[in-house]
Amino acid sequence: MISATRGRGTAAMGLAMFLLFGVPRAAPAQNSIASDGWAGFAVRTPDDRLDRCILYNRTVEALNLSQFEMLALTRDAAGRAGIMVFYSPRTLTRGSKVAMTLRVDQHEPVAITGEVPSDFHIIAGPLEPRLVAALREAKTINAVTQGHMIRFAVSGVGEALDALAECVRENGTQ
Repeated sequence: MISATRGRGTAAMGLAMFLLFGVPRAAPAQNSIASDGWAGFAVRTPDDRLDRCILYNRTVEALNLSQFEMLALTRDAAGRAGIMVFYSPRTLTRGSKVAMTLRVDQHEPVAITGEVPSDFHIIAGPLEPRLVAALREAKTINAVTQGHMIRFAVSGVGEALDALAECVRENGTQ
């Protein structure tokens, strides 16, 4: 049997250890990547191979607060660029081979196809080289999916695409 004094001492030691080592701290995200104004992750498959690198047009903290009405750029393990557009909840109908129209700045709209895995976002790609070139200089991106339009003011897209390419190089060999 443990005495009351010894029990308090053990509890105090446990509390001290918790305060020294166990206080939750903001941990950096695993496989995190960033580019000025963009933040995201290298996403891995269950067998630990690179699936894709993703940069969102907001910080990780803002991403944790809401996953709606945002944009993401992607590069898959083969280096092909893609795009993800996040609308408001219950905006889209799930499906594959869903048409999306992108208009970058004043360029002609481009029709692409994607998958709608939830009721609020579409994943499309790979993007044609001419669309990737237009994105590099983009200031605005308009996306229309299933009749719903959303507009993004963007900056640093070219740098974000370069950061995604570097992410694929760094994470693709692991």
